[in-house]
Amino acid sequence: MAEKTNNEKGGFDLSKIYIWIKGVESKLNTLRREFDVLKEDSSKKYDKLVKEIKITNTDLMDLKREREKFNEKLDLIIKELKLTAGKEELQVLKKYIDLWSPMNFVTQRDVERIVEEKMGKS
Repeated sequence: MAEKTNNEKGGFDLSKIYIWIKGVESKLNTLRREFDVLKEDSSKKYDKLVKEIKITNTDLMDLKREREKFNEKLDLIIKELKLTAGKEELQVLKKYIDLWSPMNFVTQRDVERIVEEKMGKS
């Protein structure tokens, strides 16, 4: 009877302790499963992130190469433009062309025709 009074007064009841331990064990198992799911999910996300970073790095390197090619072509264009005639040189050519008036030049056929006409009249 001493045991019953000890149990009734807030003592340890083995059945309650067993139920409590089973409840804690169940919660612990649930937490382990959730932790495993989170661990697996974070591992997959990490792997995916690493792949995306590699792809991004590859794309960045491609962009750098393309930029270098573009700069080389731009430098080539600039060099070619420096070799072309400047504004002053074009002005000099324009003055000479205006002075010579090439539109008033005659062709060899025109000269031959004029000479034949003059020879025919004489």
